[in-house]
Order: sequence, then structure tokens, then C-alpha cells
Amino acid sequence: MASLLRSRALPFAFPPIAQTLRTCPRIRSNGIVGSRLYAKSSFLPPDPTGLPRYKPPRYPRLSAFAKKTGRRLAIATAVGTGLYFADDYFNYSTFSRNLKTLWVAILISADYKLNFRPDAPAEKLSAIHERTADRILNLCFANGGLYQKMGQAIAMQTAALPPIFQKKFRMFFDETPQAGYAEIARIMKEEYAGGKAQELFGVEKGKWEPEDLFAPGTFQRRAVGSASVAQVHKAQLKTGEWVAIKIQKPGISRQVYWDLAVFKFVMDVFSERLFALPLGFLTPFICERLESETDFVNETRNSERMREFVQQEKSLRDRVYIPKVFNRLSTKRVMIAEWIEGVAVADKDILTAPYRGDHKVGKPMRGRKDDPNPPVYGLDVSLKQVMHTMVDLFCAQIFLGGWVHCDPHPGNILIRRLPSGKPQLVLLDHGLYISTTPEFRRQYATFWRALLTFDNAVIQEIAKSWGIGNSDLFASSVLLKPYKGGSKEVLDLMEGRSASSAYERHQQMRRMMEKFLEEEEKMPKELVFIGRNMRIVQGNNAILGSPVNRIRIMGEWASYAVSKMEGGTQSWYRHFVFRIVMITLDIGFYIGRIKQFVLGGMGFEETLEMRMRKVAKEEFGVDLQGDVFAG
Repeated sequence: MASLLRSRALPFAFPPIAQTLRTCPRIRSNGIVGSRLYAKSSFLPPDPTGLPRYKPPRYPRLSAFAKKTGRRLAIATAVGTGLYFADDYFNYSTFSRNLKTLWVAILISADYKLNFRPDAPAEKLSAIHERTADRILNLCFANGGLYQKMGQAIAMQTAALPPIFQKKFRMFFDETPQAGYAEIARIMKEEYAGGKAQELFGVEKGKWEPEDLFAPGTFQRRAVGSASVAQVHKAQLKTGEWVAIKIQKPGISRQVYWDLAVFKFVMDVFSERLFALPLGFLTPFICERLESETDFVNETRNSERMREFVQQEKSLRDRVYIPKVFNRLSTKRVMIAEWIEGVAVADKDILTAPYRGDHKVGKPMRGRKDDPNPPVYGLDVSLKQVMHTMVDLFCAQIFLGGWVHCDPHPGNILIRRLPSGKPQLVLLDHGLYISTTPEFRRQYATFWRALLTFDNAVIQEIAKSWGIGNSDLFASSVLLKPYKGGSKEVLDLMEGRSASSAYERHQQMRRMMEKFLEEEEKMPKELVFIGRNMRIVQGNNAILGSPVNRIRIMGEWASYAVSKMEGGTQSWYRHFVFRIVMITLDIGFYIGRIKQFVLGGMGFEETLEMRMRKVAKEEFGVDLQGDVFAG
């Protein structure tokens, strides 16, 4: 090494290593004497045979139980992951969404059981209600499909729920997200497979795309309307007719059975076991109605039956129109019906705007295109005639026909102008109907006539036959306004001698509900959906400014139906007397209308709503907020 260093021509040279080791001070070892180091052995590698044998580290051995448990966990994880993806891909997440429902139900139950206590402050109880509303709201939006329909059902019943529910659940009446074109094309392929497309639409073999089934370039990929169960597209048949194609959203047919099964279970737990409210007996009937909405063959039959009823009822024949359904082209998940141009009944401004032809309806008036909100042309029809036709239509269904449309919200009602200038009501979406017996119709019509003549004996008799203990509260729920004359308990509540805390009001409401339904097996379940129909019609009347006296019209139809069913001179005489009595109700209505126009006060329905809010607050401790009655 010294020679190597010298060959590099360094200015100095290192001494030999051995000499360095022998003379280097301050190195401690066994060979140090004084300050010098004496090497005891040469620098040679140790003999491998003399080294200790390597022993690998010993890890604790798993027991047989641990190994078995680990294998089971691994298998369960693999199977669970596989089932999740299979459920998501092949079954539209049917099981995972219902597991989510059960989990939310457990959270809500635990929250109320642990935190809803007599000594809890009002703020804490409000927080519980808000958490519950958020959980249910997020669940319905995440699961979609029938869960959104259930959310709409909750939104319609918010009068019996805390105020936060009324605020949050309004959004369920907005339009729901649309399914993509590829998804609805797959559904149509499944429905028209096996040669049906060739037979029904006359297309070549192998062509099944929606755009192939209809006139070229007429199928609109973007839906013109979307609801919880289906969406509607516009197209033209090859024979020339413009049609509305109602297509069920993906996964609904597979999800409906399990969704409703879980809904029944949760309703049973919540109503009967957790909150002790006697409402579980209604669940099977509600589920049956919801399931019928997913069968478009059933909707086709409902539409045909209503079309025949309207044609037979002379007072409705020219004022109401039911679109024709192409039965031959329709299936369980696809329904094809006549396309109708019209204005939604909620578009009050367009209904009353000047008319310049059907082709200009909804278009800006000339010379006002630069206005950000220009006035538009409309139908120039009477709102009073529109609303009178609507109330007449549903009264005829309830009191005479026994076949009642239960979803008359503004999106399902169009108005078009006849050549005479009068409005014609077009009724859409015939999925949700109920059928009533002649005996029920007679009792219900008699009950309504008794309500308006203050015949308390008849009211109590019919209410008792239906298993209802508190006839006064039932009368108010039917009229959708306070019915005067109740029990001492109701009078005490009206005078302010009621429970003060939120917990006491909740318990009070529970007791009132228990008294309300004394014999639940006697209660006609049809009342639930008839009540829904009337609340939505009341809301429609309020939207248009209450142009008609809805209660007076319903009373006259009820009296007419009773006289028609009973027959005889005496019955028709009572009907004549009843109509004379109704004049006094009309006087009050027109006085209210004059105040509304002159003083800018509330309309008839708004006044009733205000009074109902007062009674609900004083009798039940329920704060009605927002558009509860708007349907």
C-alpha cells in the first residue's frame, strides 16, 4: 500500500498499518500497557466452525382456534366482498340498501330511547328530531326508487311530525334524477325481446334501440319528466301519432319486494313497539298500493276504467280528458300513451295570460325578448272553471264512482284550451288508485252531509262504526278545518290548559292517537288515500288563489250521492233543503273573497290552513310550517 501511495507522488507517505496499530495511543483493548497498544493476534477472519450456530427468532405459534378463526374471517371477507359486488352489479344493490335501512332504523331507535326524556330541554329534543329527519332524508335519496316514493308519503304526513320534517321533506316533490339513455335502452330491449320489437313496431330483426322503434329522429333521449319510479320520453310512432313513453327506472322491479318487506318491518317496530302508535295495521295496505304503482299493465287498466267513467258522467264528459293508452305496445315496465300538449295546473300566470294560439303558449310576447322575465302568452282561461272542474272530478270519483285517483299533485294535471275558450283538465299518471264499496261510499257521503249540517249524532254514529273514538278530531281531519264542539279535553286544550313541554306534548299526542283509533280493525283503510287526495286538491286550490269554495262543492256532491243511492222523494227533498243551507256557506265564502281582493287578505284555503295550524298547535302540540297543505 505504501508503494501505491508513493506511486501517486503524494507529498507525504503513510506509515505501515502494523506500525500505526502498535504505536497509536488512546486505543483501549486487552493489549494496552500504559499508553501503548500491543497486538495479541494478527488480523485474520475468525474460523466459521468456531462461531455460534445461528438460531432464527422464535415467534409465538398460533393456536388451532386462532388459525380456524383466521380462515373463517378470510373466507367471510372474500364471500362478503363477492356478494357486495354481485348485489351491486346484478341486483341493483337490493340487499345492501336494505341493510342500510336497518342500520338507520337502529340508530334512530337508539337515539330516541336514550335521549328522548322528560327532563330533556326543548333544544335537545329538537336536535333529536333534526338528526332523525336528516338520517331518513339521506337514506331515501341514497336508495332512490321506492324510497323516494316513501319520502313523498312522509312529506304528505308532515302535519303529524315535528316542524323540521316539514321543512326538510318538501324537496321530495321536486323532480328526481333521470336514468341515462343506456339504462332505459336496456330496459326497452328486455321488454321487447323475443321478436316483440319486430311484431309491434315493424323493425328489422336485431334492432331494438328506442330510436329504431319510433319514427327516425323523433325519440328524445332526455326525459321530459322524471319521478321516483319512472320517467317520460317523447317520440312519434311510425304511424304518425306523437306519444309519451313512460319507462320504469332500472332496478325497480327487483328492489320492490325487499324494499317493501323492510318497510313493513321498520313500520311495525317504530309504530307499534317503539312509539306505541296504532298505525301498523295500515302498512300492508299502503305497501300493496305502492307495489301496484310499479306495474304499468295495472296502470293501463286504471286509465281505461277512468276514461270510461268520465265518458259516462255527463257533467265531466267535455271538461275532463284521459289520454288514450296504446295497450298493444305497452308492457309491465313500458307504457305508451297519447302525447298531450298542456300547461301544468300550478302555472297560474300562463293559465291566465293572453291567448294567441296554441303554438304561442309559454312564448314571450312580441317586443319583450330583452326583458329577463318577459310576460308570455298563455291560455286565458278562468281559474274558477279550472278548479271547479278539478273538485267536481274527484268528488265524482269519491262519492259516485268508487274508483279514486290518489296522486293528483300539480305535475299530474294539465290544462288545455278548448275551441270554445273553456279549459279542459287532462288527468295523468294512473298508477295509484283505490277502490271503495257502495256501503263505504254511502257512509262517507252521509258523513260529509252531516258535517256541514252539524248533525253530531250522525257523525258520532258513523265514526263509531269505523272504530274511531274521537269523532270531533276525525271531523276536523276530513274537513281539513276545525270542527267545533268537542269533548272537555279538546276544549281545555283550545283554552290553553295544555301541556307545555315538548316531551309532554309528544306524550299527549300519543294518547290522543290511541283514543282516536279505538278499534283499528274497523277503520276503512281507504280513508288514508282519500285524505291524501283531498289534501292535494286543497293545496291546488290554494295555489290558484282559492277561486272556489271546495267544501261547499264537496258537500253538494255528497248530498247528491246520498239522494241518488237512497232514492225516493223524501231523500231528494233533503238534498234540496241541503242546497238551500249551502247558500249561507257561499255567503261567507264570497265575503272572504271580497276581503281578499279589496284588502289583500288571505284566500279561503289559506284561512282554513291558518285555523288548522292553530288547532294542531293547541290540540296536538304540532307546529305546522311551510306548504303543508300544498300537496
